[in-house]
Amino acid sequence: MKKTKYTAGGLPVYQAEGGDYPAVSAFLNDCRSALDRAEFFYPYTDEELKSVLEGGVFLCAVNDGEIAGTFALDTDKSYGKLLAGRVKECTCGRIAPDYAYETSGLMVAEKYRRRGMAGQLTDAIIDTAQHIVPADFLCGVVQAENVASMSAFLSRGFVLAAVYSMGGEYDFCYFVRSARSPFTVKGGEEEELVPFRDMPAHLNALARGKVGVRIEGECMIYV
Repeated sequence: MKKTKYTAGGLPVYQAEGGDYPAVSAFLNDCRSALDRAEFFYPYTDEELKSVLEGGVFLCAVNDGEIAGTFALDTDKSYGKLLAGRVKECTCGRIAPDYAYETSGLMVAEKYRRRGMAGQLTDAIIDTAQHIVPADFLCGVVQAENVASMSAFLSRGFVLAAVYSMGGEYDFCYFVRSARSPFTVKGGEEEELVPFRDMPAHLNALARGKVGVRIEGECMIYV
């Protein structure tokens, strides 16, 4: 691992590389197994994780050799193009990036939570992206009821700009922001409240030019 200029939760942040695959994979699998709802963390395939470690940016907060938290930026252009197309389709072209590079792998071990680590790792990825993909968008793909992850993205200037349902427990929300700057969207009298799992209502709101900007109970607020 290479040490970076960042810290998270009071710990130094390192950039993992291909040779760190065993440690990173074990950390993610252990954390996912400990989740009350494991479906909230859609796992990497071996090939996907190796690709991000070798070609993207995979940050790890580390305490005395132990990984405490992770967050990554996948810079694969073909996948970035696919995500951008999904955002453009759902918003009927209102938000139409050329590429939307996925941020993924946001995970903090239980004993390191409540230190602000997730937000600080998100800040580190956003800052890094400004030097790698400055003219493009970042995209966070989150399970439709994963309030913690959705809140983390919304607090960093992302907006809900697309949804995708695979049926059953897997409904996904796509949060995007420019790599250079957050979205600034003002609320108003036409705010619309949509339950997390109501995919048709999300698509309807997005098609009318709205974006999701905050959470209220078990609903997303669109403006």
